[in-house]
Amino acid sequence: MTINAGSEATDPWALLLATDWNSVDHCCPDEAPETPVILAGLLDDDENVQRRAVRDLGHAVTHQNSIYSATAPAARFVIAVLDHRRTMTPGTYFHDERCRPMRAALLEWLGDLADEATYDEDGPGEPEDVAAVRAVIPLIYQAARSHFADADLLIREAAVYATAMTLAVPKLAVHIPELVPLVRNTLSASEYRGYRYMAKRCLVTWGVDPGPLPDPWVSRLEPVDRPLEDGCSDDPPF
Repeated sequence: MTINAGSEATDPWALLLATDWNSVDHCCPDEAPETPVILAGLLDDDENVQRRAVRDLGHAVTHQNSIYSATAPAARFVIAVLDHRRTMTPGTYFHDERCRPMRAALLEWLGDLADEATYDEDGPGEPEDVAAVRAVIPLIYQAARSHFADADLLIREAAVYATAMTLAVPKLAVHIPELVPLVRNTLSASEYRGYRYMAKRCLVTWGVDPGPLPDPWVSRLEPVDRPLEDGCSDDPPF
């Protein structure tokens, strides 16, 4: 299957096979599956395997918000599979307790990655690894904005978040004016406190009056005590 990722069509399996995974690594080679195994798991027929793959993506490929040599090629694969039907598997992913499609979680992971790579001058990793991720950020921008009109609100939220996180790149900053209404109307209205906080942060950074700020301790990294590989539950998240 060939999938449109931004302006270029990319076959994710060809991308997976073409990458020299022996020359790159994530943080936990002795504890987590190898990166291509994690990535292939995102499209597995078993939904539990998919959910574990998303967990491993966050825990190993970007462990503690760090960037490794495997991070940039992993991001390219994630971009290439965003439109795959298997990414609609529901679950409670990362720090958002809401049941949402895996596609929303992958968009959020890409947004977090763009944020970490641009938050300070050096970035959280070796210079060449951070540079490789920064080179992928325009692809994240293109892929994420294509989901602004998604029928699923939680995917739309994640798409706006991911796109907003790319605008710290100088050549993408020209798009800030068109993102301001989306950040105001989508992220600021989200049920997820982390997105509301990031909406305020973006607006302040862009020189736009954000209105009242939420409590300063609220963060998108607020820990949640629950098994990430579980599926959805009808029980409320408290």
